[in-house]
Amino acid sequence: MEYLATGVLKGPHGIQGFIKLHTYSQESDHLHRIGSVSLRKEGAERRVELETIRITGREILVKFKGIDNPEDARKFNGWEVWIPREQAAPLDDGEFYVADLAGLSLTVGGKRVGQIVGVIDGPQALLLEILSEADGKTHLVPFMARYVGTVDLERKEMELLAPELLG
Repeated sequence: MEYLATGVLKGPHGIQGFIKLHTYSQESDHLHRIGSVSLRKEGAERRVELETIRITGREILVKFKGIDNPEDARKFNGWEVWIPREQAAPLDDGEFYVADLAGLSLTVGGKRVGQIVGVIDGPQALLLEILSEADGKTHLVPFMARYVGTVDLERKEMELLAPELLG
């Protein structure tokens, strides 16, 4: 079964063991249908049951079975929440799972110019880490419409509209 990272835990909320969840997709409806998730951090993994999901304003709060106080909740600060791909938030046209972007070839005019080797959650957009074919260096490209064109997951290619970003 293939899993996707759907968010990261950001610390305790209140006294009952709730934990703030920052979702990578800003979606949370799919979480109501999931019974358990995998929490992962630095090679460690722990399977936990979702007990409650609460939306308060712009924050998503999760409560896991057996985590009943802020001290226990604090231990999971920075852990990623992983779920089976088939239970992940549905995608709209033009949306992609971050996991599907890493490994794509980057092309300009149909010619391969690099490969996406990583994705960073930037302040305004995802940043694609590109290993350039020309100089062997890693460059960052914002995953935004003015820099990135067609994304073809079947061909494992992404079009770069701003080749000057690779130096």
